Amino acid sequence: MNEYDQKGSQDCLPRVSAPVFPKCEPIDRLFAAVYLLVGYGFIYLCSGNDFERNLGIFTVFYAAVVLAYLWGKEIRPPKESWFWLAVMLAVGIPYAFWSVLYILQFLALLAVSAYWTLSASGRLLKGGQTSRWVFFDGCNALAVVPFSNLGCEARILFHDFGAGQKEAQKKVSGRAGSILLGIVIVIPVLVIILPLLSSADAGFQSLMSDLTGNLADYISNHLLVIFVRVLFAVPVSFYLFGLIFGGIHGRNTDRFQEEKLLETGGQLRKVPDAAICTALLIVCLIYCLFMAIQGRYLFSAFNGMLPEGFTYSEYARRGFFELCQIGVWNLIFTWLAGACSRTDRRGHRGLGFLTVLLSVLTLLLLVTAVSKMGMYISVYGLTVYRILPLIFMLWVGLVFVCILVRQKREFAIVRFCVMAGAVMFCLMCVFPIEYWTDLYNVWARAQGLIV
Repeated sequence: MNEYDQKGSQDCLPRVSAPVFPKCEPIDRLFAAVYLLVGYGFIYLCSGNDFERNLGIFTVFYAAVVLAYLWGKEIRPPKESWFWLAVMLAVGIPYAFWSVLYILQFLALLAVSAYWTLSASGRLLKGGQTSRWVFFDGCNALAVVPFSNLGCEARILFHDFGAGQKEAQKKVSGRAGSILLGIVIVIPVLVIILPLLSSADAGFQSLMSDLTGNLADYISNHLLVIFVRVLFAVPVSFYLFGLIFGGIHGRNTDRFQEEKLLETGGQLRKVPDAAICTALLIVCLIYCLFMAIQGRYLFSAFNGMLPEGFTYSEYARRGFFELCQIGVWNLIFTWLAGACSRTDRRGHRGLGFLTVLLSVLTLLLLVTAVSKMGMYISVYGLTVYRILPLIFMLWVGLVFVCILVRQKREFAIVRFCVMAGAVMFCLMCVFPIEYWTDLYNVWARAQGLIV
């Protein structure tokens, strides 16, 4: 009895990578065939008409196929996988009705779908949960697992895995071979007799002409398109089936291991604490100097005052995206400081203090950027392209708030921030932002609040 049988109530399978091809059941072969339809459906939605509607339908179809395969294998998805399923549906289904993100939403759907599939099969690195190894889980879901199991679908469909299956396949193959031989034999017969029958009767000749004409039109208009779609659908189905098959059977899912990642992370802690603290101190001093010199310009938006020589649009746009980039870079600096210092942040007061100082200064810069954009919106109203960067800055600010909280209280900061970002992104997909902004602008103009 394996570990999963012993713990039937657990939420995920044991992470054991199979060095040999796993034993397959009839349901594996069934879903290997079903995934050919999944691959064709993906190519159809990308090449057919009404892409937005088809994408919403395909999202539901893909989720149903994955869940059916898992339940057919008697695997209960981990609890957190239902959250990522909800995220996937919230990103994919609204695309059929509205979208303000377009390409970004489509790419996010592909990434979330792969991540959810790996999560549902219980193969995330940290016990089936999102963790600080989310980047490596994403690499597993998008590349390592599907590509390393790319040939599994063909192997299941066309190879034998047992004596009983082998005997049954021989019977099916013999019957199919006889039928195919009969078709081959009748072709030259039809080539001879059909022209003679057409010459003997004008009605039959007209019927054959109509049939061959319609067949030629169908071949030229449909079969060629189907053939090209099938050519692209086969590798897509191999990729998608490789992901779910590898997750279910634990095949090639341990290329990244938590123990090795921890060991590698420990090897990064080579930079002296004094060097890290010096670098952080210099960065913080530069920010303090910048805010001291530009204080009147930066903080005038808090008082609703426009600096001389600026229009509202110029004041809002100048430096806004630069401050967004600064927030992201400071997030990277903070992570590198914690990852590369010899002493853990909890064991070094100077490192902890400078981390807090950098986080506070970053939040202050973000607040000034938001206040500038808020002044612009209060005069000219809302647009989608004014709302999206504000939501992104809200998420970056949330991350730095979590960094501050974590100085006093331990919690899974990466998991919380990633899931919070996923919820924010879903809200942008689910709600008709463009429609709501238009309603607000009409109301605000009627009230004389904006120009």
